[in-house]
Amino acid sequence: MAGIHIENVTKSYGQLSVLKNFSLEVSDGEFVVFVGPSGCGKSTMLKILAGLEEASSGTIRIGGRDVTDLAPGDRDIAMVFQNYALYPHLTVRKNMGFGLKMRGTDPTEIDKRVTEAAKILGVDHLLDRRPKALSGGQRQRVALGRAIVREPQAFLMDEPLSNLDAKLRVHTRAEISALHKRLGVTTIYVTHDQIEAMTMADRIVIMKDGAIQQIADPDTMFKKPANLFVAGFIGSPGMNFLRATVNTNGPSPAARIFGYDVPLRIPQSFAGREVILGLRPEHIAAGPGAVTFDVMPRLVESLGSEKYVYVDVPVENRVEAARTGGDERRADTIIARLINPDERVTEGPIKLSFDPARLHLFDATTQASIE
Repeated sequence: MAGIHIENVTKSYGQLSVLKNFSLEVSDGEFVVFVGPSGCGKSTMLKILAGLEEASSGTIRIGGRDVTDLAPGDRDIAMVFQNYALYPHLTVRKNMGFGLKMRGTDPTEIDKRVTEAAKILGVDHLLDRRPKALSGGQRQRVALGRAIVREPQAFLMDEPLSNLDAKLRVHTRAEISALHKRLGVTTIYVTHDQIEAMTMADRIVIMKDGAIQQIADPDTMFKKPANLFVAGFIGSPGMNFLRATVNTNGPSPAARIFGYDVPLRIPQSFAGREVILGLRPEHIAAGPGAVTFDVMPRLVESLGSEKYVYVDVPVENRVEAARTGGDERRADTIIARLINPDERVTEGPIKLSFDPARLHLFDATTQASIE
């Protein structure tokens, strides 16, 4: 096991910059997840760590050793890909032990490591089967086993669950998390799925356009997003955004939302300026509350124990920039996520409410969080 130190790594293809001064310190045994939309540079960074891509500049150290210019085989890391990359003509046993065999490891040692890894992953009864006789989840476990038997300093995983169906992905991500706790090997995991990131990571690295937006543990990422993009990317459904102008007509700064003056915890220096207010769908309740407004639902989606209620936003509160957070819904609606709501929600009109203390505040110009 070893820590990973990435310092000012950049990657360019001609005039196209895909990584911009990427720096990160990963502790020994830590599980770190890179997450972001397609094209943000997360897989490119993983390939540079693995030695499959060459960095344009910067330094990479694994276990204190500079590996920036080393070949993949000399870095003492193991990769698990989205494509399982199993040899179809070899049994599970031979697939798992193939890397050790190519290194010239003693056959007895190979058999010992393969047997131990197979037991950990629950595939010990499949060792004599070939990949075509395995399910998708079983193939993924074999690919993990092939990485485990190498006993590397670090695991690098590139969207390993993307080929699995939704139910199997939930099961397998729990298996990977349990496996990490058992082995304690430093792991960097790449995904575009923010739910995987939130449920698996010790820390999350959110990326956009080749740059790091925020590095934090899942709870901090959810409760204190650094900017509008992070706020909209983390959470399902994504955070609602409302535009408003700060006024100081009353005893404290406020903003007019849905026709009501809502108090804001914001410095007086923002008076007269536009801000963006973020409100998570689960923080909107049915019925009266601190701030109550009457609406006619545009659409109601029932998920059994909860309902997603889509509501029109007044023109003055609409935020076209809402989509910058990875949320592709209409910019003129917000979503309320109502847990065990009254059946009359589908009939409308209805009363919704929220607590102003739940609002997240962002600078409309810089899109940075306002503390």
